[in-house]
Amino acid sequence: MDKRIKIGISSCLLGNEVRYDGGHSRSDCIIDNMGDSFEYIAFCPEVAIGMSIPRQPINLVSIDGVIRVRGVSDSNQDVTDDLTNYAVSITDQLNMMCGYIFKSRSPSCGLVDVNVYDEHTSQIIDTSAGQFAKIIRQQQPYFPVEDEVRLADKELREDFIHRVMVYAQKK
Repeated sequence: MDKRIKIGISSCLLGNEVRYDGGHSRSDCIIDNMGDSFEYIAFCPEVAIGMSIPRQPINLVSIDGVIRVRGVSDSNQDVTDDLTNYAVSITDQLNMMCGYIFKSRSPSCGLVDVNVYDEHTSQIIDTSAGQFAKIIRQQQPYFPVEDEVRLADKELREDFIHRVMVYAQKK
């Protein structure tokens, strides 16, 4: 029986070819340094909502002050509600986990560093969380979360592992 602690992770970070361009963002740092401690449960919200591989990219777009997730080349493509509904639909799975590692800068999975574009000028006007990550954090406000960029820092990685271990003990 596997005694490793379950945590969610953006599927592309495990080397799964699910990114918009058909590629992956495998994180050797996460797999090599944390794989013995955790059982990873992979999620790709964009694939889960029916987007293809490869697919047209999406961006966060500010429309009258409200952030939406829209297609870059097709502004009529809006997947905001689909990403929100998917995040809500996996609540039971999240309740069995003790943390989550997100893909940085992703319009669905980025924690804080996703560019937000102005609807009219296409200029970057802000940064925000990706839609899926935002909803997960709202549902699980005490969940230890990080992204692969921050986990490359040894001290931040050790802190994340500690936070997950403490969360697991309190569960």
